Amino acid sequence: MRILLQLLLLSAITLLGEAVSYLLPFTFPGTLIAMFILLALMGTGIIRESHLEESNAIFTSYMALFFVPAGVEVVENLEILSTAWLPLVGISVVSLFVTFLAAAKAVEFTEWLLKRKGDRK
Repeated sequence: MRILLQLLLLSAITLLGEAVSYLLPFTFPGTLIAMFILLALMGTGIIRESHLEESNAIFTSYMALFFVPAGVEVVENLEILSTAWLPLVGISVVSLFVTFLAAAKAVEFTEWLLKRKGDRK
């Protein structure tokens, strides 16, 4: 029953994100808005990690299945992708380093916040 309630909570947040996306005067993914809402709820302590622990374990254990549709789409469009392979490789390499840099800066920022929080105590 607890897992069902957790999934219901995640579904409600996703629906809220989709509703906000629909109301915006510009196009923005509702799922991304839902992630920001969840981040805000967790950051303020309204929702804690323990509130979503079991459902997250299920999603994590089956995470590979979420990549199957993208893989199938790539295989179905190999002929289109083969005509633009050089730009795709270039974009992939650049985005790889940008992602590494963004992740490193996010870790540095989080460590700084935790240290700052620890200094206040």
